Amino acid sequence: MYQLGWLPRIPNIIGVQAEGSAAISNAFHGDTETITPVSAKTIADSISVDLPRDGVRAVRAAKETGGTYVNVSDEEILKAIAELGKVGVFAEPAGATAYAGLVKAIATGVVGADHPILVLNTGSGLKDVRAAMQAVQPAPIIEPTLEAVKKIL
Repeated sequence: MYQLGWLPRIPNIIGVQAEGSAAISNAFHGDTETITPVSAKTIADSISVDLPRDGVRAVRAAKETGGTYVNVSDEEILKAIAELGKVGVFAEPAGATAYAGLVKAIATGVVGADHPILVLNTGSGLKDVRAAMQAVQPAPIIEPTLEAVKKIL
């Protein structure tokens, strides 16, 4: 019989939901598997759901792995879009929500610098350019001359 010298550890799953659409997080923190519908309202329209599917599985996944749930505001989501853009990731609001959750989890001590972390962003900013425009300052419009470019730089 083959035996592994080590057993892989299942990572702690930390769910992140927008404050305006936090039905699963509410159940998790209420220590229940009853998902009570909310009146969802968030800039992250891809995750704006009154009664999410598989909410019970999501609650169980966090509990069974020693994880938790973190809620983030629309303002935190917009800030995450801008921060991700600075490193070349163009995320739509729902995708940026995961990163906003990481930022909050670090700030509140849920995770530390020594924890291995994976954040998934599956949503391109091209899905919601209007939200991205809220996250950054408008680009300057300049004349098509080298002098105008030098002036901006």
